[in-house]
Amino acid sequence: MFPTEEEPWFGSFVKDQIDDLRALGLEIRVVHFDGRRDWRNYVRAAGTVRSVSNPDEIDLIHAHYGLTGAVALTQRRVPVITTFHGSDFTGAVPWQAGVSWVVARLCTPVFVSVEGARRLRIPRAAVIPAGVDTELFVPHDRATARDQLGWPEDARYALLAGARRSALKRADLFDEAMREARRTVPDLIPVSLEGFSRAEVALVMNAVDVTVMTSDWEGSPVAIKESLACLTPVVSVSVGDVPTVIEGLPGCAIVPREPGLIAKAVLEALNVGRRKELRDRAERFSRKQVAERLEALYRKIAAKRRL
Repeated sequence: MFPTEEEPWFGSFVKDQIDDLRALGLEIRVVHFDGRRDWRNYVRAAGTVRSVSNPDEIDLIHAHYGLTGAVALTQRRVPVITTFHGSDFTGAVPWQAGVSWVVARLCTPVFVSVEGARRLRIPRAAVIPAGVDTELFVPHDRATARDQLGWPEDARYALLAGARRSALKRADLFDEAMREARRTVPDLIPVSLEGFSRAEVALVMNAVDVTVMTSDWEGSPVAIKESLACLTPVVSVSVGDVPTVIEGLPGCAIVPREPGLIAKAVLEALNVGRRKELRDRAERFSRKQVAERLEALYRKIAAKRRL
């Protein structure tokens, strides 16, 4: 996953990570390809990786997702790190989980959540989530954000933390919960996280009253941390690292996958003001801190290689 002109949002978190590592002084060459349109691109990418894997010029290869890790492992001259994001072993294609299981044992695995490390049975693996842009996602006046988005100022808003077109985000469960909640708060308007530019997403996170996650699975969803960075509480089912991220925060809750209970937590969140503790929690996952943790891992692996 990597942004293109046609899809500037696709894999933006990977590009962010690369930019942050470069800002720390690392030299990085990017090899990216799209296997969605043509599976043979995986084969072509493997050839490219082998051709550039000169141990005198690079210290390691960092792949994102299990299938890409398999591509990186077609060469054995330099160490490979693979970040597993969750969809590569919990998605709809069962054989991908098998590939990820093997790849995780042939490289240095990094997981975005403890749950991911547990699922692939490598509990001592490094856990380094995707970072949140705490410079873009900052608290703004809610009324001003709504005005810039063209939203009515006097309504209440609940945000589905994902795109409706993705079945895994469970918009159906979100909608059921919203119908329940609107029996008590008729002016509650459900919105979804799609069709917005990056800057507009920051406005949305400030404009809504609560962010709701109803996904079937997640790894370490950045949208949750972005919401917290904007002082917007989160109501979520137990998925990925969300329980750990929002634990103990005012207005936030982990709830069962039942519309009535989700609605109840949403209504409670609507009555909680914007609290500084949410921003404090998000800053633990800032892009800079995540990049520094990755750099430390890189240096550890590079040092072992030189021994």
